[in-house]
Amino acid sequence: MAGTSVGQDGKSSAALPTTDPSPVMILRRRPRVLLGVTGSVAGVKGPEIATRLAAAPFHADVRVLLTRGGDNFWNKGKDYNPSIWEELSSYQKQAGITSQERAGEGSIVDEKNTQGTISIHTPDDEWKGWHRLGDPVLHIDLRDWADIAIVAPLSAHTLAKLATGMCDDTLSCCLRAWDFGHGTRQGKPLLLAPAMNTAMWQHPLTKSQLSTICGFWNDERSPNGVFIIEPQVKKLACGEVGAGALADTSDILQMVQKSINHLGKRA
Repeated sequence: MAGTSVGQDGKSSAALPTTDPSPVMILRRRPRVLLGVTGSVAGVKGPEIATRLAAAPFHADVRVLLTRGGDNFWNKGKDYNPSIWEELSSYQKQAGITSQERAGEGSIVDEKNTQGTISIHTPDDEWKGWHRLGDPVLHIDLRDWADIAIVAPLSAHTLAKLATGMCDDTLSCCLRAWDFGHGTRQGKPLLLAPAMNTAMWQHPLTKSQLSTICGFWNDERSPNGVFIIEPQVKKLACGEVGAGALADTSDILQMVQKSINHLGKRA
């Protein structure tokens, strides 16, 4: 696999390292993160990942892109972790890209404005927001706006779509247009955290499709920017014990920090 693969041993990770400078200090503004949540049972953890990104030390502006299956599990997060769901509401803002953000402005940090935000895009927002020629195209706006994209959890279904270039919802359209370093555009980090049944994780297609996506990276100015955060070995939703559980949230956040550190070095 050509990309960077981060293994899991089934044990909980330590807290985020405190030696790294904050993402806000690295980028001189709040980080802009796309978080794809797909149709894996682990989607119930999506609200926690989004909230952790919006809170200290990241203070990120997070755009959550739900697939149809992801929408189902995201909303079940209310019962899975009520305290996180309540905290989520304190960060939420209306979805959409403002004219300021489209012009590359906004999210500028000052001492009184460091709290991150979370907005949620449904699978059909891509089509519903467009009415006539000249209207903004959502997946392009999101691609241009973001510093980094994360798909956590990444289901087997969405993995297959991304590897073959299918684009039938907001998330897949955005990642079909993602900056992998082709042409004059710099590549942007893409983090993939698969979560699926052990048999699906061990299926030959899974490795092949992940390798295909890693091969999309084409930016000679920087190391490979596609990161695979491998699943944990533990008891799965189906009752089996094996590899396939979503990586620990702290592992995912550590990879976000690493990717932002890399962005700061090339700025």
